Formats: sequence, structure tokens, C-alpha cells
Amino acid sequence: MKGRSPADLKSEGKRLSEKMGYHWAQNTDTGVPFDGFMYLGNVMIAVKLMKVRYGPGEDCIIEKKYPDQVEEVRSLLLPPFVIRELWLRTQNERAWRRFYILPETTAEIEENTKEGYRNPHFREMYWKKAPYRIEISPRKDGDDEG
Repeated sequence: MKGRSPADLKSEGKRLSEKMGYHWAQNTDTGVPFDGFMYLGNVMIAVKLMKVRYGPGEDCIIEKKYPDQVEEVRSLLLPPFVIRELWLRTQNERAWRRFYILPETTAEIEENTKEGYRNPHFREMYWKKAPYRIEISPRKDGDDEG
């Protein structure tokens, strides 16, 4: 067998979170359906990891594809400031896809430049032509104009 042996799912999740600059705290309570917390400064994210054989597709609506897992993450008894995410690890693509799980909807994270994360299905041309794109220039110190 060539290459390194595959790591378990939780180790891979921990490695990705640390690569993005977060600390990882694994969930040790098997009765609570999530795998760990990512935290950095005042940001805390509860993460549930899933490994699937085939990718969910380009325009996946995650709550329709995996309704039970989304409901598990939504129903976590955590304070509202804790962000909830579902991560899919696809066997064929060998890549992670991250989804925000919000109270009423879900959203796939395409790119987060601060974390250095880019979804393998990132639609770069779509976002370059987006009509609502704005450029924010930094303000100089003491400049009160808005």
C-alpha cells in the first residue's frame, strides 16, 4: 500500500480546524450528537463530522439531503452565540465541505479568507461578477467621516 494510512474522521477534522488557526476540543460525551468544538478568541463553533461515499452534488440543499443530521445539530442545547456547522468528508473528492446550520436555514460555506478555507465547489466567476460586491477601504485614524 502506497501513501500514508488514512486517519480517523475526528483526527482529520481536528487537523483541518488547526490548519485554519482554531483550537480543537473533542466532545467526550457520546450522548450529545456532535464531534467537537473549534474555538479561537471569542468565536466558538460546534462541529458535527460526517463521512459520505459520494458528494452531495453542486447545489446541495443539506437539510433535504441529510435531514436527521441537520436536526441533530440544530437541537444541540448550546447558547445561541455558539455557531453550528456540519462538515461532510467525501470519499471520492477527498475534501471537506462545510455548512452553517442556522435555526431556520442552512448555508454552504464557499470561502472564508480569514481561515484560509475554500470549498472545492467554490464558484469564483459567480462571485467576481456579483452585483453586490463592494470594496471597503481602511479608514485613517481620527477620520470620523463615514
